Amino acid sequence: MSIMTVVCLKSATREIKLGVVRCKSGSSQDVYDALEKIIDEYDAWSSIKMILCDTTTVNTGRSNGVVVIIQRAMVGKGLEMPQYIGCQHHILGRILKHVLDFYVSKTTTKPSLNYKFIDELLENYKELQSEYKAETEMDVDENPGWRDDFKFLYELCKAFQHCKKHAAFPVIKWRKLPSLHSARWNSRAIYTLIASFLLPSWRSVLELPACFIAEKWQEAWFSAQKFKETTYDNLLLGIIKLGCASALKGLKTHWSTVKQGTITA
Repeated sequence: MSIMTVVCLKSATREIKLGVVRCKSGSSQDVYDALEKIIDEYDAWSSIKMILCDTTTVNTGRSNGVVVIIQRAMVGKGLEMPQYIGCQHHILGRILKHVLDFYVSKTTTKPSLNYKFIDELLENYKELQSEYKAETEMDVDENPGWRDDFKFLYELCKAFQHCKKHAAFPVIKWRKLPSLHSARWNSRAIYTLIASFLLPSWRSVLELPACFIAEKWQEAWFSAQKFKETTYDNLLLGIIKLGCASALKGLKTHWSTVKQGTITA
């Protein structure tokens, strides 16, 4: 089955969309072959200084991932090897999964299984809203350009921060529960924060991951998606404080500030 991939060249001041390429399949070689054609068409090899993509194995495989194939090709052309930078939202999704797995036990390793608190929310969301007792008002700035799940996540983070600061539950606009598709791990952040408000029996279990989400994690999530030392450092400190080794490894592997080593053509 063929897939479509968008190819862009981007600097700090300009973004050029080279086009949309059709790959014969989702294999790393077929993805590279399609990319190679459009890069050749625009003679853009020398313009590539970094490679930004998600962290799937097809892209980041150590031996035959798309990133390695591109790096190897560029070294073979006598060009400087480009730095790989993982998509920040994708990395943050992986970090969130590690953190929740660390704090919330599962009865199976099947990736499709929800955490128990998510099942409770799905089954009783409407009733739980009616039982919630708000104690204070709060102001939340809205971004009209955000889709609904981004708005909900932002509002819940602000509500959690407000609750911690004032020791009172704020009025919250309860929106539709987001999709639990595996490609949208940020939805688990929404469910975690909702559970911290609507499920009293889960508050102690979710307190630390919810704090992490509403503070360090959301700071990175709502950043401009351009690398900033302070954003990285704050996220790093937050993960270290949690003591979640797998999340720390994921951050250092895919969002490292260390320049990569050489590669042989």
